Parts: sequence; C-alpha cells; structure tokens
Amino acid sequence: MKEEELRKLYTIEVFLKHGDLPKTMRDDWTPSFGLEQGKYGIKDDDKAHAYISLNGKLKKSKCEFFEDKNLAQKFLNHVEPKLKKLYPSITINLRNVKSSELDYRRKKALEEAIANNLKIQKSL
Repeated sequence: MKEEELRKLYTIEVFLKHGDLPKTMRDDWTPSFGLEQGKYGIKDDDKAHAYISLNGKLKKSKCEFFEDKNLAQKFLNHVEPKLKKLYPSITINLRNVKSSELDYRRKKALEEAIANNLKIQKSL
C-alpha cells in the first residue's frame, strides 16, 4: 500500500490512565498471579494507549481501519458517551493510519477498511 493510499485510511486510538484500564489489559497483569502492582514500575496515573474495536470496546493492539472519515466520526460519536462513562480519563482521537501499524496487513488494509465501513453502517 502506497503512502498516498494510507492517507485515506483512518483509525480510532485512545489514551487513558493505566489504572482505568481493565485488569486483563494492564501491563502488570498475569493470568497466574493477577495484578503484580509496582513490579514493572507502572503507576496508575501513567498514560496507556489502546484502540477501539468495531463493537466499541477497548483493545490493546491491532487497530481497526476505516475508509470513510465521516462514518468513522459517526461511530466515534456513537461509542464515546459509553466509553467516557466507563473510563473517565479517556481521550479519543480519530487520525490517519501510520505505515508502522499496517505491518502484515498492508496488502489487505483497504479491503479491511471497506468491510469495516459496511459493518458500521449496519450497526448505526
């Protein structure tokens, strides 16, 4: 995928306090021990980065692609009140996709974005 085509793809990213993240998404959480507070030097006030999935929930990696900016903004406006209620410290950002986020999905990113647009249109 070329750089000019990248400008046509969008993603929704969020930043929030590490303490507001669900326990299973925290960096200091392990399945066997639960939360190991302080082991990694992460404070609850530190900022964490995540993405929003198509069902409106947080996800740690693999951003979703959107082709239509207006549709992505409508989706953002639809899920924002729920997310603000669950995570008071959240800041949400709609932005263009960076080439580093495409990794192995580079060839099918545009197809994935079109499919995501159709899913959002059905859900809104």
